[in-house]
Amino acid sequence: MNIGKPGPFQVIHSVADQDVPSDPPKRRYDCAFYELCLNVAAALNWDSFTCRGCSGTFDEQLLWRAHQASKNDGVVGKLCDLPELKQVVGWKKN
Repeated sequence: MNIGKPGPFQVIHSVADQDVPSDPPKRRYDCAFYELCLNVAAALNWDSFTCRGCSGTFDEQLLWRAHQASKNDGVVGKLCDLPELKQVVGWKKN
């Protein structure tokens, strides 16, 4: 049984949070999807992402959004290594 939701999750800092030190985002470097999450976060221009609360599966809607960003920005397409939508296996909850 998976706990949590498919990740990754964007780290959002509010203006009020700038004076308060925050905990570093939790990362699962040994996760099979870590590199994909890193590329998606870069494609979506996130400042950071966290694996906190992730079930170890991948959110397919984020990959779709990253593909759209890649189509709209040639630099994203060259810098971010995104697999085809149908190539990612195991990203949905069981």
